[in-house]
Amino acid sequence: MSPDVRSLIRSTLVVSSIVAAPVLAQAQVTTARAATRDYGADIACGARASAMPADTSIRVAAGREHGKSLFGPGDPLIVKGGSSQGVKVGQEYFARRVVADRFLSPGSDGVRPSSVHTAGWIRIVEVQTDSAIATVTKVCDAIEEGDYLEPFVKPAVPVTSTAAGEPDYANPGHILLGDDRRQMAAQGDLMVFDRGSDHGLHGGQRLTIFRTTVGGTGPIARIAEATAMIVSPETTIIRIDKTTDAVHVGDLVAIHR
Repeated sequence: MSPDVRSLIRSTLVVSSIVAAPVLAQAQVTTARAATRDYGADIACGARASAMPADTSIRVAAGREHGKSLFGPGDPLIVKGGSSQGVKVGQEYFARRVVADRFLSPGSDGVRPSSVHTAGWIRIVEVQTDSAIATVTKVCDAIEEGDYLEPFVKPAVPVTSTAAGEPDYANPGHILLGDDRRQMAAQGDLMVFDRGSDHGLHGGQRLTIFRTTVGGTGPIARIAEATAMIVSPETTIIRIDKTTDAVHVGDLVAIHR
């Protein structure tokens, strides 16, 4: 093979590799974007209300490193609670805290619930009588010293009802709260409203969020469509599916019947 031919082949290979590199990089980016979203984890990290006082007997203690009080994925932490409190190796726990929300109003039963923020969840790796060591499995933002622990159960994502039904505007509920004092929500966000299984609601049921106009004598202003995700007796965590405006705490919620 002549020197000129060898030089031509080398030049062709170099040009081919330069052209192929961006194409390969784009293919890798496209593949990464196609990852499946974990809706169960999203719901677990979402807004939450509780009518009952939290059991704070098992808490997150300070870290093993001096002065460490914030924890992220994979970090080890010490738990104030051990085998005498029923803690076992391999168990998982939510790390949660009660949020002081001055905007929170009483629910439909007249009881003012607590706003509960889920910081993440942990797995126990070592247990002693009154203490344990855990590692952080997942964070919603950051786990803090003092967060209380509750047994971890990953929420199931309900199937959205295929029966559209008609929104019951005559008997609406109200948006109670967003996560960690949020007062507004957009498409994809989770909020809590003051209706639940005691009001005939079930997971996957469709909802319409709306406002009245002209002091209640004008037409209904539809703000958003939503789906019931986690249903409790008096409250429900909902997912905002579509919006024409920002959803606010206090907005009305009509259940589709």
